[in-house]
Amino acid sequence: MSGLSWMDVAGSNDAAQDPNGWPAEEQLLEGLNPAQRKAVVHGGGPLLILAGAGSGKTRVITRRIAWLAARGGVGLDGICAITFTNKAAREMRERVETLLPTRGSWISTFHAMCARILRRDVETLGFEDGTRYTRDFSIYDTADRNSLIKRIVKDLGYDTTRFRPAQVGAWISEQKNLARRGEGEDSLVEGIEHEVLRRVGERYQETLRAANAVDFDDLLLLVLELFDRHPGVRDSYATRFRHVLVDEYQDTNHVQYLLTRHLASAHGNLAVCGDPDQSIYAWRGADIRNILDFERDFPGAEVVRLEQNYRSTQAILDAAQAVIRHNSQRKEKELYTEGEAGEPLGLLECGDENEEADQIALRIAKLRSEGFGYGDLAIFYRVNFMQRALERGLRLAGIPYRIAGGVEFYQRKEIKDLVSYLKLIVNPDDDVAFLRVVNVPARGIGDRSLELLSGWAADRRVSLLRAAASSEARSQIRGRAKKGLEAFAGLMENLRDFAGRSASEALEALLEETDYLTWVVQSSEENAETREENIEEFRANAETFDSDDPEGGLRAFLEDIALVSEVDSLGEGEDAEGRVTLMTVHAAKGLEFPVVFLPGLEEELFPHFRAVMDEAGVGLEEERRLMYVGLTRAMKRLFLSWARTRTHFGQSSWREPSRFLRELPQDLAAESEPDEVDLLGAYDDREAGAGLGEGDWVMHEHFGRGQVERLRGSGVNARATVRFPSAGTKTLLLQYAKLTKLGAGS
Repeated sequence: MSGLSWMDVAGSNDAAQDPNGWPAEEQLLEGLNPAQRKAVVHGGGPLLILAGAGSGKTRVITRRIAWLAARGGVGLDGICAITFTNKAAREMRERVETLLPTRGSWISTFHAMCARILRRDVETLGFEDGTRYTRDFSIYDTADRNSLIKRIVKDLGYDTTRFRPAQVGAWISEQKNLARRGEGEDSLVEGIEHEVLRRVGERYQETLRAANAVDFDDLLLLVLELFDRHPGVRDSYATRFRHVLVDEYQDTNHVQYLLTRHLASAHGNLAVCGDPDQSIYAWRGADIRNILDFERDFPGAEVVRLEQNYRSTQAILDAAQAVIRHNSQRKEKELYTEGEAGEPLGLLECGDENEEADQIALRIAKLRSEGFGYGDLAIFYRVNFMQRALERGLRLAGIPYRIAGGVEFYQRKEIKDLVSYLKLIVNPDDDVAFLRVVNVPARGIGDRSLELLSGWAADRRVSLLRAAASSEARSQIRGRAKKGLEAFAGLMENLRDFAGRSASEALEALLEETDYLTWVVQSSEENAETREENIEEFRANAETFDSDDPEGGLRAFLEDIALVSEVDSLGEGEDAEGRVTLMTVHAAKGLEFPVVFLPGLEEELFPHFRAVMDEAGVGLEEERRLMYVGLTRAMKRLFLSWARTRTHFGQSSWREPSRFLRELPQDLAAESEPDEVDLLGAYDDREAGAGLGEGDWVMHEHFGRGQVERLRGSGVNARATVRFPSAGTKTLLLQYAKLTKLGAGS
């Protein structure tokens, strides 16, 4: 993956600075184009920065923060800057810190900011039943949420295959946010199913509160409730933040919109940055109206358009703009580059998804010969089922690849175990953490014993760990389980003192007390080495966190882990630079690659079937924005492909090319047949498959016996189209296919 070509760099050390070490104004504005400068030096009042793809918006935001702190008379702690991933927030903080001789910023994600506010003020917020959260609350990620929901569904006597935890969790999340908007419940869920979901949702929220735990939705909703019910708390933050900046404003939902208004209510200095053409998260609540209606919501707002692109060639920009112009819900802008015009887009029509994957592999081989590395290349797909055929094509060609968004580091079993232990040290009421680790390593505590313990705890409204520490509760349990619970309660009591210590100190104590590392090595022979390496990496992460934030401690470390998103982990995998990246188009937002492939450009696939069926056209506009995002990730080269037939759920169907292809100007794309010279390079057909001829019978290790129908290419790109009676027609790279020629008459 390529680094940002316009990466912000602090000015020269020789640049003029004032005696206090603050950078001079010319240093803060160095290298900015006129539109970027205008956005940076905007004085006060509402500001809308319409930032086209690749226009250097992160640079503008960080320079604006630095300019306000150094030249605008605002202390860094008086500026609140909000973005959507920890990775983006971390990069923003690092850039600001290279420009300013001070720290102490409020640069974070919405969720991290709200967690910080709740750590300070959540105890102000009591509830009707007399309960209240404490500052040691746990944050449940999606896996924790689903684990809790699964337990609740079972406890209520319902079928977890019918009421799947992930789907129930999504419904609960939706209802929380609909309620905050003042909208009714989902009318599509009715009857007994609705009643079950309602009961599970109520029990889920009750259990969360009893466990002193919040989920991602609660982080934002509780702060909103805090601000609504306690205006004094809201005013303390609104007065403190003289300037509020929000990045990726097109991705905000209604709750985030309300939070933003609260934070900017005292001074009115709100600057938002975003691009309506890149609003692709409506399915998770993002409301494009927030950015489209900004000038109506904040009268007198200044609008600055960042239209100079520093990423892509003009050919790529023209193609993207030709597509997005067909949308009506947008604000007009015209992207341009002072860089190269670039090559036309490559278009490829294929017979089916397997041929499409093979042709992408062939093009990758050609790009390698042109000097591109595997890490420069990415393949984006609209839906996950496309991944299988693409992987097959890359494997057959011997091309190394990685799947972005696979099993995330913090979701690996051994890491999840250790995190649950650490959570329990800080918050003894966290029942989800308790249930995960009470028998890890094994302590002979079975399901029946846990049922008895849970019943005792529920009757007395105490947590499972507090129940385990009670001799009265343990008296109902016999044998090894009783001793195991007593030992576990004693272990957690010994570790409780580390709640206020550093992350690395707590982790080392945990590993020593539980002997967890030895247990992992002994209980997982097949992948013991990998799991041990993961634990060592986790140790290193804790040490790094302590070094970066000496005052943070274990609580802050756990909060940081809980708020890591999928996007934050992209690009950090092992040997990422030496592999082709495969990911969904949604996951690609915010990234860039020298070369991008977009396969599967077919009606009802991209655009998706649901969008095509949407009579209002709202879904289709979102699909077109998604296409725009995919196109604008490419820096140098862009290849688009589609198949005449595609198999899904075992059914093969004829496909129609995507309407997005028809929206491309003809002069921007070069269409080619799979085996045409202009797509695959100049090959001498006579050299293809030395020793093989069309009509020959061959044997393949996976597909079995087949007959050669066509030979093309030479050298590393030599390929054969072979008809296999048991597997259909395949196009194979001869360098990797390992075909064995069979004798005559075979």
